[in-house]
Parts: sequence; C-alpha cells; structure tokens
Amino acid sequence: MVYIQSDKERKLPSHFDAACALYGALDQNQDIRLTSFEEVASGKFDALIHSHLFVGSVDFMTEVFKRAGKTVRSMEPWQASMLRMLSSVKEIIANGKKLFVKPVQNKLFTGMVFDLMTLSTLDKFPDDTQVWISPPFESRIIAECRCYVRFNKVVDVRNYSGDFTVIPDIKWTENLVKNLTNYPLAYTIDVCLLENGQTEVVEFNDMWAIGNYGIDNSDYYKLLRERYFEIMREN
Repeated sequence: MVYIQSDKERKLPSHFDAACALYGALDQNQDIRLTSFEEVASGKFDALIHSHLFVGSVDFMTEVFKRAGKTVRSMEPWQASMLRMLSSVKEIIANGKKLFVKPVQNKLFTGMVFDLMTLSTLDKFPDDTQVWISPPFESRIIAECRCYVRFNKVVDVRNYSGDFTVIPDIKWTENLVKNLTNYPLAYTIDVCLLENGQTEVVEFNDMWAIGNYGIDNSDYYKLLRERYFEIMREN
C-alpha cells in the first residue's frame, strides 16, 4: 500500500507532485490510499510507516519521519560550500559581498545568490539559522537543469530555468555522479550552463523533498520509493 497525501476530506491528492506519485504508483500496479496530514499526525499509521511508502509535501514527510524516529538533514549544496550561522552570513553580505545561501533545514527558504538588494529578505529568519554558503559563479547562467539520479546513474534531465534550447554537459554530470560516494540511492543535482561554456553544479537535493519537473510518473514514483525505504533502513 502506498499512502499519498490528500486534502482533509481525502478526496484529492494534496498537490501536483502527490498526484504524480499517485499515478506512478498506479502504473506500477500498487494499491494506494489518500491520506491527510491530520491522520498521520494522529499516530494512526505509526505501525505502518517503516514498511509502507508515504508520499507528500515537505511538512507531511517531516511528520512521517518524526513519527518513525528519523532525522533527515538537507544535502550539502556542493564541495565548495561552507556551513555558517545566518548572523555571520548577513554581516558578510552587508559588507558588499555576494553569496549563494541555502538553509540546512529543507525548504526553509529558496537557495539563491544574495546581495545588498536582497539581504533584507533574510531578516525574517533567526540569526542562529544554519546555512550553506558558497561564492556565486563568475559567469552568467544561461540555462539550469535538474538531473534525477538513481543508483549512481542519471535517469532523467529536465530544464527548469533559462534557455530551454540548450542544456548543460550531461556527460560531465554523469561522470561526476559515477565518482560520488556516500550519496543517497536517489537524489537530484541541479546543474547549469554558464555563458563561458562551463557546466557547474548549482546544488544537490534529497529525493524525498523533490517535486516532479516533467519526468515520467512511474520513474518519479520509483525514485521516491528508493529513497524512502533507504531512510527507513538507516539508524
């Protein structure tokens, strides 16, 4: 049985990505049950969480993992990144430096390059918020793509920003993936093509917190399933 997050009335999937997972599960001949956040939070399914797949929003999945006794941190953006407190990062930016900033907590805010013009948008978050930081790219980004990875192989690539007629060097990304160790069974890499022709990593994201950017629903479901049960097997 696959438990898909629904609205409170359990009549419809809660959002687009939940619907994609639902149809992917049906394509794989899986039984599904629409399940509300309130049902999960009540403890009704506590005995089933380790052995059945649950799919939903970040808040929904955070509740599922909490009830299963699992803590899942966001993936580090890339090797060049450093872990810092937001207070020190805001001070650096206030002194005129641009930085790519991404929160350690999943989906707390969108990772992006911050400068003096956008610094105030960080004021709503506590100074002790942990964030990853890295220097911005020196060349302008032409296009960005999300690469879906399963079992150390790039299984699909989708453009999500910029010029849709060009794509970053996928061979470069495939070679990168082959050489990575201690990464999840399923995750995504956002890569970009720069104006100087280079392909660079924007960030990594854990598959359990990732939406469907256009890949086949069955593939999307398989990626979610692999990562979910990997998390359940972890201590």
